[in-house]
Amino acid sequence: MRIISIRHEPNYKEVAVKYIHSKWGNENNYQLYEDSIFGCVSTKEPMPYWYLLEDDKQIIGCIGLIDHDFISRTDLSPWLCSLYIEKDHRGKALGSLLIEQVKKDAAQEGFEKIYLCTKLNDFYEKYDFHYIGVGFYPNSEPSNTYEANLAR
Repeated sequence: MRIISIRHEPNYKEVAVKYIHSKWGNENNYQLYEDSIFGCVSTKEPMPYWYLLEDDKQIIGCIGLIDHDFISRTDLSPWLCSLYIEKDHRGKALGSLLIEQVKKDAAQEGFEKIYLCTKLNDFYEKYDFHYIGVGFYPNSEPSNTYEANLAR
């Protein structure tokens, strides 16, 4: 099992765009993912970070750390986003590996907290996130907003 940071292994950026977009994107936003993922390679800024999870040379998951997740809570940053584990690899706590990597890198960048929005209940709480309220997407759809403290 290996976590690939696209920022540190830029030769994976094309693979990352295709994989992450295939899990979270739609026909209209490929360029959004490409710009963000390619941008993480060349920036000196603390975000974005994008990661792939590889097992036996096969990509089985992904996650990101971005400054904003298209939700009404523009007062909060940074955001954990795009966590995905392939269905046949779920139930093995592999998401926790990616979440911990995001937390570690966010803390190294000087952030004290990270946030996420999700429709899932009783998942992120296992990884020290706590509910802080509802946020809204541009289409007015609500989403639960969670926060995790990075100070240990």
